[in-house]
This record gives sequence, structure tokens and C-alpha cells, in this order.
Amino acid sequence: MANIFQGMSLDAQCVCAWDEQLRSSEWVDTDVFAEIFDFQNISYEKQESYKRAIKNAKQNIIDALAQQGMSLREQRSPKDRRKILTAYPDYNKDPLHNLRIMAVIDNAMSCSRAIRLTYSPSYRDSKEHIFHPQYMRVYNGRQFVYGIYENKEENKGLPFVALPFDRIEDASLTREVDYRRGDTEYYEQQMRDIMGASPNFKDPRVLDIVLRTHNQTIHKLLLTKPYHHSIREVRPFTDELPGIAPAQPGELTIHVQHTRELDNWILHYGAGIEVISPKELRAHIAHIIDDMNMRYKK
Repeated sequence: MANIFQGMSLDAQCVCAWDEQLRSSEWVDTDVFAEIFDFQNISYEKQESYKRAIKNAKQNIIDALAQQGMSLREQRSPKDRRKILTAYPDYNKDPLHNLRIMAVIDNAMSCSRAIRLTYSPSYRDSKEHIFHPQYMRVYNGRQFVYGIYENKEENKGLPFVALPFDRIEDASLTREVDYRRGDTEYYEQQMRDIMGASPNFKDPRVLDIVLRTHNQTIHKLLLTKPYHHSIREVRPFTDELPGIAPAQPGELTIHVQHTRELDNWILHYGAGIEVISPKELRAHIAHIIDDMNMRYKK
């Protein structure tokens, strides 16, 4: 589905107008758009085009919400029962936030423009920055933009930073600085050997990891829905033959950098998988499990 906020078409302008009203008012009356577009100063032919665009924009928003399993709320106006009022599913939430931010970022990259954004890091107050968006990626259902800040100190010596869309409060194009273009091939190469949103810049080594599976369901799951493209089966899991032979664990390999997300992924399957090598990763996971065990013994 195309981004309904993208571009400068009349439909996109009307989507932006609908969205702005739905975010600023608990209930929206379609008649307010007569005030927004000042129909009295628009020719009759153009009025019809605008009215069609307003209707299309509402349907586009309905379709975009449906993609997320949501729908607009509607009720009759208490003052005029002939009018239908419309609202987002939850007035306190912004269901199309990511689509709106994506449209700004995509437009910036297409037009070679930097953006001025308000970003809210974890557990800290939001701050305004000038940012050069260079690459976009979805990881584990979460959307990220990659690039560099205009202020070099904010990059903290890293070649690029990753910002999740849901922490970007607002974004707009700016001409204050010249745009710094990124290399898509470079980013794709950086993302190829990681499990997570960003590479491990401190230790970029790619580990050859051997995992032993102790659960048939988990073994099949890791192969049929691989979390990383490098997962390969070395030895299949063998079912137990009652009275003849016990179940034989399977083995898989994966080639990735050591990131926090890798730890979380391994621990997610509990006793169902075991790190065989490398030894330092096995010891690291064992240390985490020991710490967890100590907490539950208290």
C-alpha cells in the first residue's frame, strides 16, 4: 500500500488535513474542511475536485487504519443529528504517526534534503536536531531511519546512528544545511551480518555460532521462520523411538555479530537451544543464566 501522506497531490494534501484535524480534535465534523480550503474563493469546478479528494482522503485513512487492525469511530452530532462526527480509535494516540514520519523522510531522501526533527531518547526529554536521513529499514516490526546528525558531537564518533520512528515526535524538511548523502550499498552491507537494529561498532567480528536444539518444535521453527538469513541446518533433530533410541538433538549454525539482540534471541528459547560455540559466547550466555538463577533463588 502506497504511503497516503506521500507527495503533493490533492489527495495527499487532504489526507494531511484530515489527519491534522483528527489529531487536534476528539471529534471531527466534515464541514470543517470548508473552512480549511476556503471553498468560497475556489471555482465550482475545483470545489468538486476538492470534495472528491476530501472523500478519497477519508477512505485512504480508513484503509491505512485497517492495515493495522483499527477503524475510525463515528457518531451523530449531539447538536445536529444529520451530521456524522469522526474520530481516531483513541484520541490520545497517533495511529498514523509512522506513516507520516516515513513520508517526510522519504521525501527528504528523494529531494536530497536534511530534516529538522524532534527526537525523544529513552527516559530523556525530547530535543530538536538537524538530521541527514540516508537509509530506512524495518527490524522486528519496528521502523528505523539511519543517518547522521549535523552536529558531529551528537554522532558520538559512530559512522551512523539509528532512530526508531516511534521516538521521532515531529519532522520537517529544512534548507538550513547541505544534505549529506549516504551509500545504500554500504548500509545493506552493514546490516547483513547483524541481528538487531544496529551493528556492534565496538566489536564488528562476525561469529560462526553453532547452536544445539533440544526441542523439535523450536528446531523446525528456526528453519521455517528464520530470524536471520544465515541460519543453516547442520544436523536434523531426530525424534525419540520408544524403547529403541532416545531423541537426538539437532544442530544449526548462524553467522552474525555479537549484539544484545542476539543474546535476547538465544535466551528467548530457554532450554530449547544451547550455544555450543564459540566458547566466549557460550560463557557469556551461561553467565546471564547464572545471574537469573541467583535472582530466583532469593
